[in-house]
Amino acid sequence: MILNIKQSKNIQNRSGQAVLFIVMAICILAFAMLWMADVHRIIFIKDRSQNAGDAAALAGARWQATAMNFVGELNLMHALASSMGDEVSVDVITNTQKRVCFVGPMTGVAAAQQAAKLNGIHVNDDFTAFMKEHADKIENEYATIMNGNSALPEPWPGAWYEYADMVRAIADDGVAAGVDNAIFYTDPMGAHPLLQIEFYEAIRGKNWCWFHFYGMHLLEEYDGYTWWPALPEQEELPLSSPEYLALHLRPIELRLSSIVKEGHPSIEAAEEIGIEITPRELDDTQDEVLENWFFYNSGRWGSWETMLDSSFPIEGDVRDEYNYQGADSVMRVEASSHRLMEDTKAHDTIIWTGAAKPFGYLDGEDNKATPNSVGLVLPAFRSVNLIPIDASSAPDGGSFNMKWRRHREYHLPIYMDAGPSALFPNCMYCRQLATWEIPEFRISGVEWLASNDWKCVISPPGGGPGGGTRHAH
Repeated sequence: MILNIKQSKNIQNRSGQAVLFIVMAICILAFAMLWMADVHRIIFIKDRSQNAGDAAALAGARWQATAMNFVGELNLMHALASSMGDEVSVDVITNTQKRVCFVGPMTGVAAAQQAAKLNGIHVNDDFTAFMKEHADKIENEYATIMNGNSALPEPWPGAWYEYADMVRAIADDGVAAGVDNAIFYTDPMGAHPLLQIEFYEAIRGKNWCWFHFYGMHLLEEYDGYTWWPALPEQEELPLSSPEYLALHLRPIELRLSSIVKEGHPSIEAAEEIGIEITPRELDDTQDEVLENWFFYNSGRWGSWETMLDSSFPIEGDVRDEYNYQGADSVMRVEASSHRLMEDTKAHDTIIWTGAAKPFGYLDGEDNKATPNSVGLVLPAFRSVNLIPIDASSAPDGGSFNMKWRRHREYHLPIYMDAGPSALFPNCMYCRQLATWEIPEFRISGVEWLASNDWKCVISPPGGGPGGGTRHAH
């Protein structure tokens, strides 16, 4: 009887151990399933963000190509009208070109929003609020009347109000994709450490090698916020393109004889679309009139130097006819992935930036030439393709990195005036400046480099094999 009782207790103990083991196994399995669900969710949202960013960039680039081809065709129609002495048509054409340079890109921005939304990206409240603020800024600052003229010269009468309406219309529909290569008329342009996002990233990651290559004097010489040079003034940008998806075209006054002459590509381009241009003969009492023709802005349409750099991680060479910078479309999308493994408020922000560019060429007698080879805008663009973000015109940090933009616009001027006490604790970039102000931090960098600078090597741009990147392709 005593033996039976002992056996019964042993059986109960083993049963209890088995239940405990099963419970532990179920918990581990549940955590594993939740972890796999989180990983699957992140991968799914990243793929969706990539598709949306790339689709948005391509949509913007298509409208850039369409607008530039239309401006080119209008140049040819201008030549025809001018050769016939039709001054009224010439005036209508040139004024239409001015508007196309704005309407085409802004239609591209609207198309990019639709592409991003159709690929599952929701409206970004920060992007939307920023574009609404910018529409107000255009009306209240760009269009401010000073001495009978607007603060910024208008491409055509009432242009800034029409431009503001375009920006506001896009914002009212909700912005899902930010134009990450936007160039704003009032942004400070020029080299300054405080305007380089790499400076803040180097502080955050204690990347002393960045200072070794680009700013050793900062570590050695800095002695307080008054040491900084003044922030650069805004650069005078051509106002013939909008700030979003700019085409970088500009009107230049020339005579018809300079535009259409024997062997000039404009004659061949005109013949391709069925226009025959024969300059009219002028008698001794007539002078050839100077007229506005749309040209590529040579400062923006240079060779594609990044893609020609041997250190850039691409295979093959860029064809001569595609070796140009100029207009491109860069779109930033952000999506959130809520985790199941942690507090329901925890989430990951997934960012993807896609870049695309219009491509085309002019048919020469012996070979194909870049669209900008003759300066004059002609219908030449035939396709759009995705390009590496590091080969695009997007600035470091991007134009629609809202935290970075607000730091540059609002926090930096206050810091420059009042110093570290005016830094905003909720701003990540302000926190890096607070760290920078600590002398021991800078001294530690100098001491590390004194014995370890041999470890600093320059890596080629772009993501390495298997390393991953938020950038497209």
